[in-house]
Amino acid sequence: MSSRTALAAFRARIPELNGWLFASLFAFLPGHVAPVYALSGLLLLLGLAEGRFAEKWVQLKADPLFWIFQAFFWITPLSLLWTEDMTSGWRMVGRYGFFLISPLYLSVARRELAPRCIAFFLAGCLFTELLAYYNWLQLTAFPEWPRGIRVQKEATETGPFVDHILYAPILAWAGYLALHESLVGSVARRVGFALLAALTVGNLIFSTGRTGQLTFLVLVGLLVVQRFSRHPLRAAVAAVGLVAGLAVFGYHTSAPIAAQVDETLTELQQRDRVPDTATALRLAYLTNTLRLAAEHPLAGVGAGDFDAEYARLNARYTPTWLTTNNPHNQYLFTVTTTGIAGGLILLLTYLPPILWRRRGDALARPRVALAVFIAVISLFEDYLWRSNTSLLFVLFGTLLLGQRSLGPLDGRRQGGPNRAE
Repeated sequence: MSSRTALAAFRARIPELNGWLFASLFAFLPGHVAPVYALSGLLLLLGLAEGRFAEKWVQLKADPLFWIFQAFFWITPLSLLWTEDMTSGWRMVGRYGFFLISPLYLSVARRELAPRCIAFFLAGCLFTELLAYYNWLQLTAFPEWPRGIRVQKEATETGPFVDHILYAPILAWAGYLALHESLVGSVARRVGFALLAALTVGNLIFSTGRTGQLTFLVLVGLLVVQRFSRHPLRAAVAAVGLVAGLAVFGYHTSAPIAAQVDETLTELQQRDRVPDTATALRLAYLTNTLRLAAEHPLAGVGAGDFDAEYARLNARYTPTWLTTNNPHNQYLFTVTTTGIAGGLILLLTYLPPILWRRRGDALARPRVALAVFIAVISLFEDYLWRSNTSLLFVLFGTLLLGQRSLGPLDGRRQGGPNRAE
């Protein structure tokens, strides 16, 4: 075989190699994301070796998600034009870097890779969950065991690689996907995914992540509505009843959940007298950030000036309260730093055109669930500002919300797995 023939054969294999590389990225979402940078670099090198640049550009520019993700990234460096603290500004720009490199993922992602990517993600979650269960047992029942791999942030943390702020929402998304996969296929497949879902829910309960726990309940309700979509009213009633029942059951049967709920209610009642609790601080952050948004409604304060501007308002209205470098709300964070334009782009990022019309293909359910997931968790934290959850949304976004995630078959007409029962 000549060298030219061998090179042509290698190039022909690159799409399949990149498909496996792309899927492998999903396994790192519940852990350290540093390997993703190296693997993304390898994706880029293979893509350059493959060529077909004109064809790839035609594909990218026809995909609305390409333009939306780029707009969301570039609005942040644009805001540096009216920012004073350039060092903080460029640091914030770097936090949205996964949106900048999303074309690399869009050039590889396609609907055929979805089962593989979901499997890699759930496998990565299973690995971290086993480590978390060990940590939980070591903390609660077997203190003589060697200390496991776990983060150092709080004494109650059981997540092996990231704290509960990031870990619990990832578990919520994994729990939804496992439940979704347990609805189709052979009995063995259904049982396997159901067991994985149960294991994930157990980890979520003792993770102490309230955002993840609440989001999972929302996703369970959504899955019920999706499963019985032919009877929307009955599905909605069943979803509300199931979610309420699960919440009450969890409160009365799980000591960690009961303690968290009671603590939140107590902090809420005592927020004026005890201002340094998590709940009271969150409310103060939201209130002062709303004031900041009202002062700078059009363009925001710029990517680098949130810290200084918030500290100024905090000193004026709540001088005895702690200041913050973020409002713990992605919507307010985007609006206060990049203005109305940034807020509209954020909404478009969460609700791209592929979601504007009801789709019946095999990825319709997780596609909608991804939008619900990111919309809910963004109420409680700047999750696109944080590496793991930002990467999660970009990867699953390119997989589920890109134009190539739509297939020629309509699941409702063809009897696909999304057909309502």
